[in-house]
Amino acid sequence: MRIRLLALTSAAICRLLAVPAPAAAGITAANATVGRSLEADATVRLTPVSAEPVTLTLTSDDPARLLLSTAPDRPGSAQISLKIQARFPESPDFWLQGLADSGTVTYTVSAEGLGSAKGTVTLARSAVVILGPLKAPKFTITPHGLPARLTLVSVAIDGDGKVAKEQPVAGGSQIEVALSSSNRGVGNLRASTLTIAGGTSTAMTAFEPAGEGETVITPVEPRGFTAAAQYASVTAVVAKPGLAAVTDVYLGKNLQLGGAICLGEAAPPGGLEVTLTSSDPTRLIFSDRSDAPGSGTLHLHVPAGQLTANYFLQGLGDSGDVTYEATAPGFRSRTARVGLTPSGVIVAYDPYGPPDEATVLRKSEITDDRSFTASVADSRQHPVKLVVWTVHLDRETGRAADITVQPLRAGVTATVVLHSSDPAVGTVESPLTIAAGTDHAVSRFTPLSRGRTVISIDTPAGFTPAKNATKVPASVSE
Repeated sequence: MRIRLLALTSAAICRLLAVPAPAAAGITAANATVGRSLEADATVRLTPVSAEPVTLTLTSDDPARLLLSTAPDRPGSAQISLKIQARFPESPDFWLQGLADSGTVTYTVSAEGLGSAKGTVTLARSAVVILGPLKAPKFTITPHGLPARLTLVSVAIDGDGKVAKEQPVAGGSQIEVALSSSNRGVGNLRASTLTIAGGTSTAMTAFEPAGEGETVITPVEPRGFTAAAQYASVTAVVAKPGLAAVTDVYLGKNLQLGGAICLGEAAPPGGLEVTLTSSDPTRLIFSDRSDAPGSGTLHLHVPAGQLTANYFLQGLGDSGDVTYEATAPGFRSRTARVGLTPSGVIVAYDPYGPPDEATVLRKSEITDDRSFTASVADSRQHPVKLVVWTVHLDRETGRAADITVQPLRAGVTATVVLHSSDPAVGTVESPLTIAAGTDHAVSRFTPLSRGRTVISIDTPAGFTPAKNATKVPASVSE
């Protein structure tokens, strides 16, 4: 029995676990709730199972209000027959078709030698509801965006008019549902009349946008159906597409940060020109290339059918916030914010990389000893490398980390001088030049004798000394 339960559908499992209707002679007839002109599936159970096949006769006790069918797409009748196979506890599915929307009606199940049992069907009102994208009551679409799918669903509703259960239209019939739109100038329906066929519960169409505005799309309930208290309509909002731009980021002085403009819908034929305008060109400028100095205004071309265009933010100031605006014809503008910070230079043993992000995210005191050990003998085959990085400095702590590394802006270079506190223990290659558009340069440390030395850096002119990672202790062995 355990194996049989695992093989059943979830609906059948629910029926198995339900409290059975009173039964006679080992027959259990299922109870159900069915909407008018709709149908619900059910089964009959035998307890105990029979060693021989059993033929069941199912009869509606009121054919004017309830019919029975052996398949979801077949017309119902007052009486049907089902066969339960030998040693099997349950009949094949059959369908209960409601012809009224209130009260209860019974049906009788009988089998030779087993007596009979009755099942009770609660008759309910029916509705056709409408669902938009994500089943939300309102959705937004752009004038040239892709059509939005709308789905009509036949359902049984409870006494409060709320959706009780999705149910198919009764087999052998169909319903025609017209759709009304409160504002046809906003968009068009690909089909304004839909058919939900017997044995199915859904039909679909698409809303095709035409102009800005809102429209309420409502199914006109077919005869015998009632408007539901939920999902009775859906509102389509057609609005200009938006622009997304890099915002709420930090940028160091004389550093740059790559970003992208993202369109709310694909660029039209011929492409789209997006304009970026800095609120203060003395502190923030833009470039469309990492190796080109920027300006306070930048025109970006997004090719037809594309959604993005890349650009670079270049910092000229070292404090405060500055905003910039992205605009494009037919799109909503976007204002973005950039926080400006001082920039610095840090150094670390190459395998370690820059300090991790906790260095700036944690505001408490930190331990800055990122020492390493090198061998005179091993360094002859495996050079020891140190790396210096350009970084923006955290506004509160003045520290730097891996998440604050940023390249120099185009047109700016940085020369970094490194020192070894004990050149007899080891020397370091110096000076280093960090090129425009890059964020680091590599120096070689040469171990000479057993001992300890500290490698430190001089902060270049125009940069601010970082509060961490400006020196690296090194221990040298033979």
